[in-house]
Amino acid sequence: MQWTIACWLGVAGAAFAQPEARQLPFPASPVEGVWRAELQSEVTIQVCELGYCGFLTKIVVPSEGLTTEEQAAAAEMSPEEFFDYRNENPALRNRPMQDLHLLTLRPGNKPAIFDGEIYNPQDGKTYSGYVELTGPDTMRLNGCVLYNIICRGEDWLRVPQAELDARLAAEAKP
Repeated sequence: MQWTIACWLGVAGAAFAQPEARQLPFPASPVEGVWRAELQSEVTIQVCELGYCGFLTKIVVPSEGLTTEEQAAAAEMSPEEFFDYRNENPALRNRPMQDLHLLTLRPGNKPAIFDGEIYNPQDGKTYSGYVELTGPDTMRLNGCVLYNIICRGEDWLRVPQAELDARLAAEAKP
């Protein structure tokens, strides 16, 4: 188990390496990686100056609430055509959804807990919340209101490295 996590961290670290890497305040962690949400969109979590930051790296538009025509139109759109239209701040409604910063996490008071802020693009609001690692490849994301008294969550799965490698190989082909 430890060997698997160490190997994964080595691969993830290489994927996010920067030519002029600065020393960041937080070490590598099992929370880092690419995670698939319940609605199939994906969020990449990596070390950042704020702790661990999660970015929307694959957009999947949920079909619920959409007409057949809207579903077809969404399927034809490229990721660059989606914008943060529901943001509470009108000045931010024109920012692209692709690579949007959704999570800011810091280690919590338990080893598998990361506290922080969660931006929900479905309603345009930011919530306090936390992530709990429930296994090596599973986590529960919880957004909360009323001083963390009322929380709502969903389970996320780590995207397998083999799937990520296959995507990269497919994109590299002419």
